[in-house]
Amino acid sequence: ENLNLGNIQAVFFDFGETLASLNPGKEELFIKAARSIGLVLELAAVRRAYQVVDFHNKYSSITVTDRVAFYNNYNRQLVEALGISSHFARLGPALMEHFRLEKKWTLFDDTKRALSHLQGFGRPLAVVANWDKDLPALLEQLGISAYFSCIVASAAVGVEKPDPAIFHLALAELSFSAPRQTVLYVGNEYRADVLGARAAGLTPVLIDRYALYPHADCHRFASLGEWIQAITNNQKLEATFLN
Repeated sequence: ENLNLGNIQAVFFDFGETLASLNPGKEELFIKAARSIGLVLELAAVRRAYQVVDFHNKYSSITVTDRVAFYNNYNRQLVEALGISSHFARLGPALMEHFRLEKKWTLFDDTKRALSHLQGFGRPLAVVANWDKDLPALLEQLGISAYFSCIVASAAVGVEKPDPAIFHLALAELSFSAPRQTVLYVGNEYRADVLGARAAGLTPVLIDRYALYPHADCHRFASLGEWIQAITNNQKLEATFLN
């Protein structure tokens, strides 16, 4: 399948870890909170713990009614995955406090350049994300809301990825009539983004900045910049399939 600007009619994006990331990252915040109670943790171990816990416990902007309770349980599982449960009574509150005070979203270095490039070719852009209702305000704060013709946050519409309905809502808002496979969905997670986009008939593009999916059966790039360069050069990209 040829991924080039000639056959792309629109591009939809995920938000977290696709266009922006936490700065400092969640692993760094976890390590900092641990250090505040005298624990020294290795980054690789904390990163592994997040991978394990995230796979089974994704925060839902729809079904989670008590955010504090969710993250208390989530942090308890992280501490268990690290084998330091006996420290949770002190570490739990330290984690909540550090994330409350220091959690901040910042754009990746290649985000504005990629959006500007696509906008220059006249392709409508949208954000479709599993996110709280504050997503439009966050995009405005980060200076990128003007790039998007449509912003769909799961909490606002009552459905979340990988349900194809959330993608269909964005297509409907743009009154999109071209074949759906000419719409790219660019995201960083396999289940929510790749499988969700496919279920909706869109063509998924995986931005795998941390090399978590070396065998992904879809278009896969290490960054937005690498992907933009590829589609601009009209390169024919072969998907890598698992045997």
